[in-house]
Amino acid sequence: MAAAVPAAEPGLAVSWLAGPVNAEPLDVGLVTLAPGGATPLHSHDGGQLIVVVSGRGWVETAGERVVVEAGDVVLTPPGEVHTHGADADGPMAHFTVTTGPNRFPQQI
Repeated sequence: MAAAVPAAEPGLAVSWLAGPVNAEPLDVGLVTLAPGGATPLHSHDGGQLIVVVSGRGWVETAGERVVVEAGDVVLTPPGEVHTHGADADGPMAHFTVTTGPNRFPQQI
């Protein structure tokens, strides 16, 4: 998996609870984003489920940004290119559940 994931973005940390296998089994992780931190643009062949557990941030796809906060659940369809991040004034954490390969712009 390490070869499939770009170098860590500043302000981004993932604690994998299952995986990462970047394949058919589920990958389950706790993603922690520092204030203003964000993921790089990416997609998931099997889609992604995000459950925000603390803080406030956003999810963006196709130029549309939606604000999310603790308790919100986001379902990203398979193959949809997106990014998510924390507001500048505080950190955000979310559980992530994916299946199938994750793809980054150079792979899309």
